[in-house]
Amino acid sequence: MKRSFKLLILTILTVFAISVFAELKVTLQSDTVVIGGKLPITVEVTGKDGKDAQFTLKAKLNFGGFDKPEVLTKGLTGNGKLVLNYLAPKKAGEVKITFTAETTDKSIFTQEVSIKVTEKDESEFSEQLNAQIDSFRGSVAIKKFNKKTWESITKNTVIQEGDEVLTLEKSYVVIKFPDGSMTKITENTQVLFEKLRVSKEGKILVSIVIQKGGTYNIVQKMMAGSSFEVKAGSVTAGVRGTEFGVENIDDKPVIKVWSGEVFAFFGNDFVLPVTAGQTLIYQLGTELVQDISQLFDSTTLEPLKELMPEVEKMFEETPEKPEKQEEKPSTTREGQQPQPQPELQPKAYIPPLGVETAIKDNQKYIVYSISPEFTIGPVTLGIGLTAYATEVGGTLYYGIPSENPSTDIINMITINHVALNLGNLYLRYGNMPPISLGMGFSVRDYFKPYAKSFDTKISFGSFALFLHIPYELTKLWIPEIVQSDSVIAGEVEVKSAVFGMDLGIAALYDTKVTNENTKPTVDDTPINLSLSTFLRYPLLNNFYLGLEVGSQWLADMSKFGIGAFAGLSGKIGIADIIIGGYGTWNGFRPFHFGRIYTVQKLKNELPTLDNVETSFGFLAGLSFYHDIATGRFYIYGDFSGDMDALGEFRITIPQIGAVAGLFIYGYYFDQTPFSNGEFFDSDTISFLRITYPIMERNLVAGIVYNWDGTKWVQSVYIGSEISW
Repeated sequence: MKRSFKLLILTILTVFAISVFAELKVTLQSDTVVIGGKLPITVEVTGKDGKDAQFTLKAKLNFGGFDKPEVLTKGLTGNGKLVLNYLAPKKAGEVKITFTAETTDKSIFTQEVSIKVTEKDESEFSEQLNAQIDSFRGSVAIKKFNKKTWESITKNTVIQEGDEVLTLEKSYVVIKFPDGSMTKITENTQVLFEKLRVSKEGKILVSIVIQKGGTYNIVQKMMAGSSFEVKAGSVTAGVRGTEFGVENIDDKPVIKVWSGEVFAFFGNDFVLPVTAGQTLIYQLGTELVQDISQLFDSTTLEPLKELMPEVEKMFEETPEKPEKQEEKPSTTREGQQPQPQPELQPKAYIPPLGVETAIKDNQKYIVYSISPEFTIGPVTLGIGLTAYATEVGGTLYYGIPSENPSTDIINMITINHVALNLGNLYLRYGNMPPISLGMGFSVRDYFKPYAKSFDTKISFGSFALFLHIPYELTKLWIPEIVQSDSVIAGEVEVKSAVFGMDLGIAALYDTKVTNENTKPTVDDTPINLSLSTFLRYPLLNNFYLGLEVGSQWLADMSKFGIGAFAGLSGKIGIADIIIGGYGTWNGFRPFHFGRIYTVQKLKNELPTLDNVETSFGFLAGLSFYHDIATGRFYIYGDFSGDMDALGEFRITIPQIGAVAGLFIYGYYFDQTPFSNGEFFDSDTISFLRITYPIMERNLVAGIVYNWDGTKWVQSVYIGSEISW
């Protein structure tokens, strides 16, 4: 009896001892990880005999991912021990991970761990990173930060944070970063350089947003703490030393990896690795997933079958050597077949030519011009020949049209454009660009045709200063510098100044405006001063939440109005979208200084601060950019039905067979849109220009239709398409 009892006790103790040794052990290298980082996790399983056990490991989590994503689906097989990396998403928070291990004898073990994902400190990236043009071919344009106009790219163009680059058909550009990394922007592509920064230690912070098209990238092994990202739709490719491509075609992100590893971030929540030889295709395009299972259902990983295209310079640009060069095989990477290089077809350089009718300060001129442009180092210089007359067959004067015409032929030589680009300092003299300040609530696309100006931008770290000074050189001999416009403007901006928000202060002042410029029935003096400040906070996928508060003052300072605008702005595909609401007090006029301000001033139809004490309204609009069409349309007004509408578009019809193509440009503004069911009425400002290319864009001819309030008036246009 006693012996049986002893055996029972011994058996119970033995079973208990064995069960103690059977366990699942999860070890974290740390309990915190920064956004976008990775954290090693060790999982160990011992069996009932206390030895390493074979097991299948599965995991569940609320956000993030693993470098071995099979652990979230079918599971990972291990023998005693597995090491995998947790991939942190692009948002901070607490991660809950539940690991479940099942051994071969069907024993199941479960353990939950917590990881804290912390914000990434980017304050050390205080300096602006300047990228350089390594090579380019075809039609490539750049839109500098805070500018509305596209300019042709040159070998000396410096790429900075906030710049956008656009390539057309059969065109590309290769951009080189200071650490040797390179990005090739392929044809029919538009990208935004969202972040280009560097730390004092040499770490780089690069974020590129593909709005359409694709890029190929060679990223060098970077210093610890550096970051290189390429965004397409709601997917971001984050890398550290690899060769990869990212495409955004019809809002379908695709990531191709030739070497190394890429982390694909889906919005702010989930992460998947893409390794060498794989292609990731995200079926949902710009949509965000709500849970990890939906991500696996909408994402496919396929073998990568194509070779990595050449990112380095593919063609040597030798327009000064039109003779045929000996063909040489292209340099290739190991394992690739040499590709024959297309022979460069020399093309004659045709400078922009123009014969056009210009209206300047209520005076009509017929202007004849030829305006070549060339670049020497950081300086771009456009020196041309310009002559004009006030009527057909009239006296020919030389230089830029002015109130003091010159018959001295030496003044035919004109300085049309000068630009100095030193990275942190950009100084430009030439045709006035459209000016927007703040969020554009009071000053949106202000512009005066046929006027030149000095425009400069100075930036150091997070600080930026913009100045617009409207003066022009009308004659070389005797030199004559005159004020080309009465409006001066400036803006100061500090990035991440207030809780991660950009802070800006802007001002616009019209130095020459009187009661004569208002409607005859108005007694008040017109508005001549705009002061505003704005805050802008970056949101998901290149979207911003912003607030602008502005004031407008009458010329005699007897009255002022106040306005506030809050809304969202950002990019969806090829479109820039803005929508929001505003309030005005004391007659503040939203978007007063705009494209039609100079037209209203010349017609003496400037509005002034009215007697409306308080008004609330809305703004909705979009701008779009495509290879064959660009444009914008805005509608804004108060909730009582008093609305304004503004639209502008440009269409390029490409060559089809023997037809060389067409350029179509139109503009529309109406303070009473759709009144009485009419799109065009007495207060509509509109014109339509249809031109035919004679020498590409440099010389075109066609017809211009202007709306005079009751009918369309037709005139002839011969000039340069790029001058508009």
